[in-house]
This record gives sequence, structure tokens and C-alpha cells, in this order.
Amino acid sequence: MPLTINHAPPYYAVIFTSIQTDFLSGYEKMAHEMELLAKIQPGYLGMVSARSQVGITVSYWATLRDIAHWKSQADHSLAQQKGKSVWYERYSVQICKVERAYSFDKE
Repeated sequence: MPLTINHAPPYYAVIFTSIQTDFLSGYEKMAHEMELLAKIQPGYLGMVSARSQVGITVSYWATLRDIAHWKSQADHSLAQQKGKSVWYERYSVQICKVERAYSFDKE
């Protein structure tokens, strides 16, 4: 899984952190579908994700307009509703502008 985004700053990061319920039927399938759908949206730059007790997904976008478009995309809106009603105990979202980025790779 790549940890870096092949795009020069500035760009935007949407940080989604969550705690899930015990009712996760259909979650994995929907998460996979949303990842595939996000990849074809205008301005999508990439995504990294991890889950333990708390889940975190960071998606990267070229503009705030691209983020707004993704948030209002019809299938994504349905997934958000299902998340609120079934899959998530709680979540939070932060949108940040990336001004500078760097990375390290031992390889």
C-alpha cells in the first residue's frame, strides 16, 4: 500500500476516524465499492486506511470542490446513511490543506 501521494502540494486531506458498532454485515463490500468509486471521481489523488480499535482513512483530493463533489455523490451519500444508521458508533471528519509533504522509504 503506497503511503505517499504522487501530487505536489498544495492538496487536501480528508481524515475520517471512526469507531464501529458490532453490526458490520455488508460493511466490507460497501467499503470496497466506495474505494473503487472514489478512485474515478474528479480530483481524487489517493487513500490510506488502517483499522484496529479505531479506524482511520485519509483520502487525498486536488481541491475543496472535488471533496464537496465526492461528499454529495449519490452512492456515497447512501453509504454515509448506512454508516450512521448501522455501522458506526461514532465518527469524525477533518479536512486539511497539505502545504508541505515528505516521506522516507528504507528501500
